[in-house]
Amino acid sequence: MKSELDAAGLHDPRLRAAYAGCARFLRSRNSAAYPAARALLPPGHRPYWDAILAFTTYVDDVLDDPDVAVAERTVRYERYVAQFHLLRTGEDPWPGEDGRPAHLARAFAHFSAAWRIPDDSVRLFLDTISTDLHVTQYETFAELAGYVHGVCAQGSQWGGLLFHPRDEEAAAAAAEAMSFGLQLTDYLRDLREDLHDGRLYIPVEDLDRFGLTREGLERTVRTGRTTPALRDLVEFQVRRAREYLDRAAGWWRLVHPSMRELPRQYVALARASTEQIVRDGYDVLRPSRHRRAAAAFHAAVVLKAAGVRGRATRLLHPAPPPVRAPEPGAPARPRKASERSGEF
Repeated sequence: MKSELDAAGLHDPRLRAAYAGCARFLRSRNSAAYPAARALLPPGHRPYWDAILAFTTYVDDVLDDPDVAVAERTVRYERYVAQFHLLRTGEDPWPGEDGRPAHLARAFAHFSAAWRIPDDSVRLFLDTISTDLHVTQYETFAELAGYVHGVCAQGSQWGGLLFHPRDEEAAAAAAEAMSFGLQLTDYLRDLREDLHDGRLYIPVEDLDRFGLTREGLERTVRTGRTTPALRDLVEFQVRRAREYLDRAAGWWRLVHPSMRELPRQYVALARASTEQIVRDGYDVLRPSRHRRAAAAFHAAVVLKAAGVRGRATRLLHPAPPPVRAPEPGAPARPRKASERSGEF
């Protein structure tokens, strides 16, 4: 980790501790794919990747903690977001404190300034994900799309900047399409768990399309037996996810050659997850623990193999240096066209 922090240009002791805290937090999540995915990035870019994943994951944890009442979660979340915004203005609300919440907020605030993430994008993410506290279903696909755009696509686009895109607008559109394809697939695979938690991420208008209701869907899920109507609904959603993944297929071509393996594999793994639903006959109610473990193991193996190719590519196409970090607490500002990556 020390060499990665050096390569990222992170020399301030408090910032180094913050970024190291992000890596520890993510390792504690026990994701087999996490270390393999970050290894596809050059060492100097990995701490920034950690900052994105750690902050967004932690925020989600605060909102979704089942052991805490919604009212208390709301207070905790609003306080944490207020503290984070203070950081972005240069004021540290955690003087002398180095716990996990402070580490993750400091690292992400610093990342958002170093990589010129627009303030509107960060606020959109924070405002949209907070709706998890009270929204339990989406009436239309347009409403669901607004949620995915605010929560999932923003993070994918932030990560996409680490790939040094040659065309930021096109790359951002591809990153968003990948997010939509992946999320629509995950919502199908997580249908049972989401309903158990009181949430439905399949639009009500799509249930209506196939003669279903939420109450009827909940009864079907409890039986564990997929009905013809549910099968047709899943097939419809899979077609929608495929369309998004088709739009994301060329994402890897839009970024610096040294960075191409990560976006290429993310799209490929999302597509593999979607096609597994097809192979299962659109039955998303099968016991999934073993299947998910196998999918996670497969993703780790695929990403490790991609890492070998990525290292070889970086020998031919050395990675650009990461964006040099501003002073701690420097405010974020939008990226200008003149600051975008040069030609490859």
